[in-house]
Amino acid sequence: MTDNVLDILIMSDNNLDTVGGEQESTKIIINGIKDKYLLGIIQPGNINNPVSNVDYYCFTEFTRIKHLIKRPIRFISYILQVKKIINSRKPNIIHTQAQVSFFIVALLKKLGFISKKIILIHTERGLYTKYNSFFKKLFCFFMKELNILVTTTEFNMKFWKKAIETKGIQLDYRIIENTAGELFEYYDETLEKSDDKTLTIGFAGRYTEWKNWPLAVEISEKLNSMIGNKLNVNMAVGCLDKKAIKKTKNIFDHLEKTFSTRFDGKININLDEMDKFYYNIDIFILTSNYNTESFGRTLVEAMSRKTVVLTTDAGGSVEVVNNQNNVCITANQFTKRIMEFYTDNKKMNNEKEANFKRVRDVYSLDNNITKHLKMYEEIIINNKKP
Repeated sequence: MTDNVLDILIMSDNNLDTVGGEQESTKIIINGIKDKYLLGIIQPGNINNPVSNVDYYCFTEFTRIKHLIKRPIRFISYILQVKKIINSRKPNIIHTQAQVSFFIVALLKKLGFISKKIILIHTERGLYTKYNSFFKKLFCFFMKELNILVTTTEFNMKFWKKAIETKGIQLDYRIIENTAGELFEYYDETLEKSDDKTLTIGFAGRYTEWKNWPLAVEISEKLNSMIGNKLNVNMAVGCLDKKAIKKTKNIFDHLEKTFSTRFDGKININLDEMDKFYYNIDIFILTSNYNTESFGRTLVEAMSRKTVVLTTDAGGSVEVVNNQNNVCITANQFTKRIMEFYTDNKKMNNEKEANFKRVRDVYSLDNNITKHLKMYEEIIINNKKP
């Protein structure tokens, strides 16, 4: 080993300055381990906010690897540059944070283009049930090159483990729960929503079809017909392209016609603004389609700001919420449950405190970083043994 050898190389499918759970989770890992290990990062897009003492590599101006797939020559060039960095920096561990990066490293390993001795860890943030048959088979084919599979919920792990073991593949499995991150570790009581007898509900997430934004609109309008001007609706939507921005603005325009100043919609706001967003709501609602969420980071962010959280039967989000009474399917079910809290202030406050405690017990920053450090340490110690 030389000073040039990386302890860990982390690979992301998306530029870390863009909006998304993968990006936030990756940044949390980087900041949590950078002082203990020699760390390298491969990400698409420009490196605008590098962390000190971390080596970054960028091989394309595109902010998402998926954009390269439509350009085969450039995609192959990207893969070859990844190979070059791996072979020159010789990382002990490669930890991929999303699917395409995993496929790239597994392919290079399978073909013998990089060392078979490298420990490959993959954190799978996608729900197994969400993939079609082709991708399920592709994952299992490449997982023969994998050493450790990480998921963020037991719910997701059970599907992956069953599929992998059915193929006779032997892996190490880890569950490392997501965390909201350092910003959400501290609670500022001065920012609490005032008890002004109004109810503020909130929706947040990326604009994608499976997030089911029409359900959010339906819930808002049904509640409005029940409690009128006592209701406020806040939305924070992450948009990755112009099409998503256009569709989101159409939703906002529609809601503004009904709610006027009682609606507040924001697009692509930063984490500090998201923090204020959560402080200003009473009830946060995740409306994703059935079995499409492997985790649901926004739920944890909201819970850390003492909100009631409700979810559809979206997968891992049910595990995060940890209360079957707060899992709804239809707009009518959501509005009924919301009204139970709205008409019983004690019940709402008890739920908020319970959620706040659950974040501290299960989804803390310390829990997330400790589990990552333990995993890396075990690998590196074992690799040093003669």
